[in-house]
Amino acid sequence: MYNHTDPEAVRSHKRRKFSATNWASYNQSLTYEFPPSSSNFTSTSYKRDRARFEENDSEFMSRDEIERFSPSRKDGIDALQETHLRYSYCAFLQNLGLRLELPQTTIGTAMVLCHRFFVRRSHASHDRFNYCYLLKLLASYCAFLQNLGLRLELPQTTIGTAMVLCHRFFVRRSHASHDRFLIATAALFLAAKFEETPCPLNSVLRASSEILHKQDFNVLCYLFPVDWFDQYRERVIEAEQMVLTTLNFELNVQHPYAHLTSILGKLGLAQSLLVNLALSLVSEALRSSLWLQFKPHQIAAGAAYLAARSLNMDLTCQNVWQEFYTPPSVLKDVVRQLMELF
Repeated sequence: MYNHTDPEAVRSHKRRKFSATNWASYNQSLTYEFPPSSSNFTSTSYKRDRARFEENDSEFMSRDEIERFSPSRKDGIDALQETHLRYSYCAFLQNLGLRLELPQTTIGTAMVLCHRFFVRRSHASHDRFNYCYLLKLLASYCAFLQNLGLRLELPQTTIGTAMVLCHRFFVRRSHASHDRFLIATAALFLAAKFEETPCPLNSVLRASSEILHKQDFNVLCYLFPVDWFDQYRERVIEAEQMVLTTLNFELNVQHPYAHLTSILGKLGLAQSLLVNLALSLVSEALRSSLWLQFKPHQIAAGAAYLAARSLNMDLTCQNVWQEFYTPPSVLKDVVRQLMELF
């Protein structure tokens, strides 16, 4: 009734146990009638090459080397600030990885990749937090220039031109390698000549030294060595030449003031509170990098829009923004950066 089957002729479905010796002999007995697929071959060779690279060629740095040779040092970021920046993006990655339900190894790999990146690149150029730090540096020399210009009784356009020249300079040169107040003093002296409101160099030097040291000039002459003023003069002259060569002698700066008053004047708003507030916003905007990003009439449009919104005025019915020839996307970006200053 029953078909008899030889148990030895049937392959057992039970899991077999292999010793290391049996497994090696078993593995050697395997033969393939076809080569492995190209994808498997590529993956295997890639992992083998990567393992060989990581084993033999990887380089490690000491903590002292990481702290001393970090590119962020050139932009004025010290080791403590960089440590806080590391903590900030690691906390962000941990939160993001958990929200995406990723394993800890994946999150950890992302953190190490960031560490490797910032060993080679500065936080100043690739970090939002440090962008705010650079804005503080920018605001410091702008405040210095505003104070210096008013003390020398220079017009606001001349002061604004000096600020923009400094912005252009520090786009090309590092804050860590150049005294921003020395560069600002030279920039104001250049701007005064270019805007046809010249000011004697000695007057600029006396006023700037008094602002920097918060002492009367006669007191400084008593406190410092005899030749300190001559040395300061030479340093400013050298800084002036550096600014000129860095900017390729391009000193022309266009300001939004004329665009703002002209367009709002056409709408009968020349003597309104709106114009005064918008002009104040333009002056405040000199503390930002807007002059490096947008045309003067676009900055004027953003200042007018923000001023109108602050005063609860609706200017859409008067086609104001078409008069400024500013696309909505550009207007939105200018307004957003203006609001960041407050």
